[in-house]
Amino acid sequence: MRYKPKEVILKNGLPCIIKSPGPEDATAMLHLMSTASEETDFLSRYADEIDITIPQEQQFLQNCLRSKKDLMLCAIVHGHLVANAGITSIAPHQRYAHRASFGISIIRNYWGLGIGSHLMSSLINGALEMGYEQLELEVVSENERGLALYTKFGFELYGTRKHGFKYRDGTYATEYLMMLSL
Repeated sequence: MRYKPKEVILKNGLPCIIKSPGPEDATAMLHLMSTASEETDFLSRYADEIDITIPQEQQFLQNCLRSKKDLMLCAIVHGHLVANAGITSIAPHQRYAHRASFGISIIRNYWGLGIGSHLMSSLINGALEMGYEQLELEVVSENERGLALYTKFGFELYGTRKHGFKYRDGTYATEYLMMLSL
C-alpha cells in the first residue's frame, strides 16, 4: 500500500515527513536498519545479520507499494531517513486475513521526539484502510519506551515468551506478546 506523504511537527519543532519508502530509498533503509540494530538490543537482528542487497531491498520496497496487505512507512528529518515502521499480514490464508504484525525502529538520536507516535497513528489508519481487525507485535520485556508507546495506543499484553531472545553473550530476554483490536 502506498501512503500519501504528510508533514508532521516533532516535539522539538522540526518538520518530519512520514511517507512510504520507494526503491530509491533502499540504501537509506538498509543503513537505518543497520544503525538502529547497533544502537539497541531490542530489535530482532544484529547489524551484521542484515545481509539484504540493495536490489533485494529495492524489490521489497516496490512490492510493499504494490501490496494491498502490507504497509511500510519511514520518517524523514532534514532529508535523512531516521525511522521506519511497517505492518504485514500474519499469513496469506483467509483465516488469518484479519491479523497483521507490526514492527518499528528509530535511530537513537531521534528517540523521544514523537516519531513513534506519528508512525503508529499512520500505521493504524493504514491497517484499518486495508481491512485488518487486529495488530500484533512482540516486544522485549525490558523495552520500556516501546511498551509505553504500545500501551498509549491501546495494545494489550496477551502472552509472555520466556527466553524469546538469546543474545550472543548467552543471556536471554523475555518477550511480551501484545495485540491491538481495531
